[in-house]
Amino acid sequence: MSNNIPNIILDVFVLIFASTGILTSLLILLLIFYHRHQCPINTPTRLICNNYVACMISCLLLLNTYGYNLYGVLHENILSFNNWWCYARSYLVAVALAGLYHSYVIQACFRLFRVRFYKHKQLHSSRFMFRLVLIQWLMDFLLLMPTLFLQHYNYMPQYYYCQILYTNWRGIINISIIVYYFPMTVIGSIYFYIVYYMKQNRSIAIQENRQLANQRDLTILRRIIILVGMLCMLSFPSAVLYFWYLITGYLYPWIYHFQWLTFTLSLSILPIVSACLTPQLLQLFTLRFRPHRRVHPLTRIQQNNLTTIRQQAL
Repeated sequence: MSNNIPNIILDVFVLIFASTGILTSLLILLLIFYHRHQCPINTPTRLICNNYVACMISCLLLLNTYGYNLYGVLHENILSFNNWWCYARSYLVAVALAGLYHSYVIQACFRLFRVRFYKHKQLHSSRFMFRLVLIQWLMDFLLLMPTLFLQHYNYMPQYYYCQILYTNWRGIINISIIVYYFPMTVIGSIYFYIVYYMKQNRSIAIQENRQLANQRDLTILRRIIILVGMLCMLSFPSAVLYFWYLITGYLYPWIYHFQWLTFTLSLSILPIVSACLTPQLLQLFTLRFRPHRRVHPLTRIQQNNLTTIRQQAL
């Protein structure tokens, strides 16, 4: 048992972080629903809810995974958890993480439609965005299906769960492109295109409220990049250990523990950071925790933003 103490400590931290992510995501979703009359649930809020649902599902699956792991470590007489649920759960974890990253892609597309195709109201309507969310989840299930059917997941008896091994470079590359590199590339491309579009149309006389709306969408898109970048940076230690394995051929024994520890840590703080960077949720928290404080119109902020835009145009 003494040899398993480090594993038990890491498992407990993963379970704590996963539980925190579940509770914070659920709490924010309940606040959005409870204050739907004071803060109506519009299209941006629905897209934010998609993020929290994906985060909560990811944490639930990881909580179940490491629950089995901790139970197996504490009860060494357990023979194996090598069954269909082990492989299905690992596949669903990948789908949930892909859904989380791709939900930010949907948000970026929404901002692109509002800035570039603002005259086409149907492109950023609630119905169209809802269809995109459904397509996003369907594509996540289908794109990651080959990793399950091609048996990229292997059961690791020392951890009591299934995992794509770092020695399986085809599986690692496949899931990395789908889950991480594709959404980062799309979101970054949309951001730079919006910046380019706004610079190109700076000399064109457009309405002041349109300028403010474009600047606001660009600001929110910049925050999305910060959130997605934060998710990727917290997995940086595992990436370093993996590249060390590619160079030296030595695979660090605890690399899988570090991978899921950093993932659950990022998922535990993501709901709070996302709430702090989202204007709709900040207003919601003001209504909840400062009920007697009146929320004034953002006239002064809009005037400051307009002044900034005019100075940049000069």
